[in-house]
Amino acid sequence: MNDAKPDSFSARHRWSGWVNLACATAAVLLLAGVLNYLSHRHHTRAEWAGDSNRTLSPRTKQLLSQVTNEVQVIIFYDQDESIYPMVETMLQQYVHLNRNLKLSSVNPLKQPKDAERILQTYHLSPQQRNVVIFSANNQHQIVPHAQLTQTEQRRQAPGESGNPGGAIAFERTAFWGERMFTSALRAVTTGDFPVVYWVTGHGEKSIISSGSDGYLKFGKLLGEMNVKIRELDLKNETVPAVPDNCQLLILAGPRTGLTQKEQRKIHQYLTNGGRMLITLHQEARADLEHLLYRWGLKVGDLTVDDPENRLGDGSLSLDAYEPHPVVQALQRGKLSVRMLQPRPIKPLPEYQTAAAGLKVNQLILTSPEAVAYRNPGLRQIKEAEGTFCLAAAVEKDPLKGVQSDHHARLVVIGDSDFLDNLMFDRDGNRELAWHSVNWLLARPLMMQGIGPRPIHTYRFEFRSNEFWKMAGLLVGVMPAGTLFLGLMIWLRRRT
Repeated sequence: MNDAKPDSFSARHRWSGWVNLACATAAVLLLAGVLNYLSHRHHTRAEWAGDSNRTLSPRTKQLLSQVTNEVQVIIFYDQDESIYPMVETMLQQYVHLNRNLKLSSVNPLKQPKDAERILQTYHLSPQQRNVVIFSANNQHQIVPHAQLTQTEQRRQAPGESGNPGGAIAFERTAFWGERMFTSALRAVTTGDFPVVYWVTGHGEKSIISSGSDGYLKFGKLLGEMNVKIRELDLKNETVPAVPDNCQLLILAGPRTGLTQKEQRKIHQYLTNGGRMLITLHQEARADLEHLLYRWGLKVGDLTVDDPENRLGDGSLSLDAYEPHPVVQALQRGKLSVRMLQPRPIKPLPEYQTAAAGLKVNQLILTSPEAVAYRNPGLRQIKEAEGTFCLAAAVEKDPLKGVQSDHHARLVVIGDSDFLDNLMFDRDGNRELAWHSVNWLLARPLMMQGIGPRPIHTYRFEFRSNEFWKMAGLLVGVMPAGTLFLGLMIWLRRRT
């Protein structure tokens, strides 16, 4: 019998092992710390998703790169609201690009004390919730929930949501968060609030009317662009001229004529480097022929129809654009513009406009099959056919030979219905309004379009017999098939 004791490590070897383990652990921890430090100081972020709708636009990224002061962003939202995750995810992208944005979230239902403080600080009503607040430089902008999504009507299928007859339902189709957030961020960091005057007194549609022929949606768009809107009655004798603080003058679809005094005020305003948007009503020219002629454009009493681009409701869907900043985003996004009985606008010959120092650009064209009528209605009289210009932009530098950004700018569109509440969200009408105003206000950063992010809704609809077939397949056939397969395998192994 061998009574020899098993070999064992000496005390020196044991301590050497412990020291090696400690050194290895310290080395691993040190390496992990160095890697974390380097990744924190020198990191990048890439989008793996192929969908460009998940990334922020170049315009937003450029604005974020210019923000140097601290901005408080508060998501004052019920977190059970369906679009809350979209709001939070997008704002986290903003914070990732600029750490000066301090993001916080307050649920008014679960955090009553914090909610009360926010209500008092930002002067919100007790019922007001589901808003995003941007605050900086002693000013703040509030983005309400209703402006973050676009809704459309659809008819429910019979039996959907317990409805036997099929009723009208509202469905969210697009998320406008980035446009609204970027606009609010720009407002609190730059303090840029242009003054826009809305000309009244000639039968123009109201900018605060929510009816189908009102301009409330256009007014809200101007609010998103952080402009101050004021009404202006040029017929008033106490108004000797367009106010000096006017940065954009809008004359939207006048139905009665402007007096010679009013036109002189407008002409003087443009001559001094003013900016103006004019839309023409299908039934009236408002005696603007002479004024527009002095600015390189000729308009008549004709109405254009384009069978090639006519839709079932009589409106025209137009997508033929000439190169210009106002329509480049529409052209790039392959968006059409919807108009109803527009008037043709003909630029004067180049030798005339060049002599007057004017640069005239056509913006939107019809197809070559378009026809111009003199009397829109039952007694139409054909006057001409071919390609017609329906929108044009004019630019003039009032200070010849002097470098200046204060150019006179004018956009004339031969249709005023594209701005009303019924047509505003159709096709690219909203984008046309957005880019026209931004070009007139000389906002090149805002000209980089921010489109909506689509909200996809998936529905599975079955007839009653299809439902029972599907239920039988899921509850009967598939479990029975699995059980039969297992039984066959068991029998095979038994034999």
